[in-house]
Amino acid sequence: MNTQSHILKIIQGVIGKYCETQERYMSITLINELQCSYVCLHAPYEHVLAQCEKFIIPALKSVNDNFVLKVRANTLGVNVCYWIDDANQENTFDVHGLLATKQPIDLALKLNQNVGVLTDCETLFKSCSIMSAHTHELYAFNFRLYEDTCNEFLQLEDLRHLNSHSLMRKLDTNFLKNSIKLYAIGKVDELNKDIELSGNVLGWPFFDTDLVAIRTALYAQKRLSVLVADDSLPSKVATKVMLEMLGCSVTCADNGASALTLALNNQFDLLLLDECMPEIFGSDVAQQLVSKSTLNTDTPKAILSGLTDDVQIAKLFKKGITHYLQKPVTKADLEKFIKPWQLN
Repeated sequence: MNTQSHILKIIQGVIGKYCETQERYMSITLINELQCSYVCLHAPYEHVLAQCEKFIIPALKSVNDNFVLKVRANTLGVNVCYWIDDANQENTFDVHGLLATKQPIDLALKLNQNVGVLTDCETLFKSCSIMSAHTHELYAFNFRLYEDTCNEFLQLEDLRHLNSHSLMRKLDTNFLKNSIKLYAIGKVDELNKDIELSGNVLGWPFFDTDLVAIRTALYAQKRLSVLVADDSLPSKVATKVMLEMLGCSVTCADNGASALTLALNNQFDLLLLDECMPEIFGSDVAQQLVSKSTLNTDTPKAILSGLTDDVQIAKLFKKGITHYLQKPVTKADLEKFIKPWQLN
């Protein structure tokens, strides 16, 4: 008989179920001082669940505004302590059981730790701010309300308001690589059991280490900086959207002259250049960048074109183009094309 109980998931489930069934809307901050994303005790699930419910639910009933909970190890198993509202009193209890399994989280402290919170719920943003205050020294998280102009921010999108059907449709769509979807833990049981939740999905209430683990996984692939130059607005917008869905940071140029100026002054990981642009063709942009010592002399340069004649395409490569993508380009084409650079 398997007697391993995942203590973090049990605590999340107890709090999430209570908030959902009682329709309570409070700021919930969960901090895992074990710094492991997978923590099990050698103890029966029912026993651990009963211990957590006995101490946590009465505490939740007395909360007016915010609830802060920490989990840490001790000689008996784990110790859980919590604070209610702005009181300084620390309430504590032990969950008994041999600490059986610990799976350390991988940290990527050199990466941007900014998290934009896309929500209309003030209590969610407050809990994120409280979490940041407690864990800033370790994880350096900086939370802010999400703005469309902040493309470099990891986006935490609040989907807790959706019903099960709408949530399943949302989770079944493509995810932006810099977007984490936040859903209510209680909704999972109502979803189709066959659905595979993406790694971009985070259950509420969440521990700080849950966010760190997902964030690290999302940034395991390099976030490419791509310049897209195209004088056709529909084509340019479509390419930009598809690349952003694949996790790229995209800068756009409306013509060859603008593309050349941007490439002379900014370092990019990839250049995607439409061939037939006014004044300066895409291959001419590539030629000028290669002929001079510039920031993007060695940057891969892909031409986007409807050309099919091998002789004409060969001339593009002689001018400095390194790759060719035939228009119209699809998301599958782009995903296959950028993968080698994402994995570098």
